[in-house]
Amino acid sequence: MSNLTQYPRALGFAVLAAVVMVALLALGVIDFPTASAGMLLADTVAVDMKTLEAAVKKAMDAMQENIHKVQDTAMKALEEIRTEGTLHAATNKKLTEVGEAGNQLAADYKSLKDRMQDVEQKMAKKPTGGDDSQGKTAGQAFTESQEYKDMLARKEFKSYPVTIQRKTIANATGQNQPLVPADRLAGINMPALRRMTIRDLLPQIRTSGNLVEFCRELVFTNAAAPQYDTSSPTPHAEGAPKAESNITFELDSEAVITLAHWIGASRQVLSDAPMLSGYIDSRLSYGLKLEEEDELLNSTGANGELNGLVGQATAFTGGATNQTTLDTIAKAFLQVTLSEYEASALVLNPGDWVTRVQLAKDTTGRYLFSDPHSMEQPRVWGKPVVPTQAMTLGSFLTGAFDLGAAIYDREDITIRVSDQHSDFFIKNLVAILCEERLALVVYRSAALVTGSVVFAG
Repeated sequence: MSNLTQYPRALGFAVLAAVVMVALLALGVIDFPTASAGMLLADTVAVDMKTLEAAVKKAMDAMQENIHKVQDTAMKALEEIRTEGTLHAATNKKLTEVGEAGNQLAADYKSLKDRMQDVEQKMAKKPTGGDDSQGKTAGQAFTESQEYKDMLARKEFKSYPVTIQRKTIANATGQNQPLVPADRLAGINMPALRRMTIRDLLPQIRTSGNLVEFCRELVFTNAAAPQYDTSSPTPHAEGAPKAESNITFELDSEAVITLAHWIGASRQVLSDAPMLSGYIDSRLSYGLKLEEEDELLNSTGANGELNGLVGQATAFTGGATNQTTLDTIAKAFLQVTLSEYEASALVLNPGDWVTRVQLAKDTTGRYLFSDPHSMEQPRVWGKPVVPTQAMTLGSFLTGAFDLGAAIYDREDITIRVSDQHSDFFIKNLVAILCEERLALVVYRSAALVTGSVVFAG
């Protein structure tokens, strides 16, 4: 046992009263429903703030009354302790536990009071008709909850979470919800972009004019031979005339064309959404590159277009009945070689590259030109393959791209913004223009070969 002087004298009557109340509840000195009135807002008919405040005041009055009862009982307990002059260790431990429980009890009550007031302030008006349980106050829902009933059965005062459902308060679904703000992701989700490849196959040269002229050889008559005269009466070498060859040329040219497009936008949206300006610029530039890729391959030179590579390439001449795609590609490389050039790449549609080359198998089902585990760049017959959707499905283009053609750039891709269009100035609109100027020159048509990947004879 310990001395009375060791008991914490700082424990005043007000705090001790709250502490002992819990102990008395456990000992049955006061009835549980009476004590619970000090902790629960049990006014189940409260429907507005005035009724709720009255219920809170009534509960607090009941709590004060219980505190006075506890104070009287505590005084009697202290008097007995003073009479004996000692305090049992078990009693001291029990008082400490009761004190902690009392502090928690006071905190729980305050928290419950604040939450009840906040819920009632925000609670929607009770609905009419239907399930009456949807219109219960928070106090009614609490006292009728299963958690509260279990607490009464256990005769314990602890913090238990209680779920209160308000089925009549529901948020809309989809866009423009009135209660729940949308989680707006930053930026703009851009669609997939095609990788441009054809420009990288060709030399790129700067030009300062609007027309690129070049001289092309038409016919070379090669008469090279030993110096010798076979005429009678005496054939001889010395003094014999030498053979004369001949070359004819032509002057050709390709015009510098302009690829361009624009989009209109208001000054307000460009100011309010700075990101939009950069997004528009990038999309306009991409659109221009996409058109350029198609023009470099497939355009015919009409209506201000480029004169594309496929249209100026030499037709494939090595076809044979029922030959495979791999046969055709090998013979196309041979045709370039026989023209005294060396093929630098093969351009195919991705569909042809995968289905006709990568998936080609031998009679035992083994892949011929691909390994599913390989990370190598696409190649066939030792040449790089350039898969692009700009190439027509079923066709191919190969050749010495570095010697047969070149791109002449007059102006790189530029972005300009102006309100000097139509009535844009008075409407606070601007035109965002994207353009470039270039020419495509094919010097040697024989250096390029094009044809079908499927040759039936």
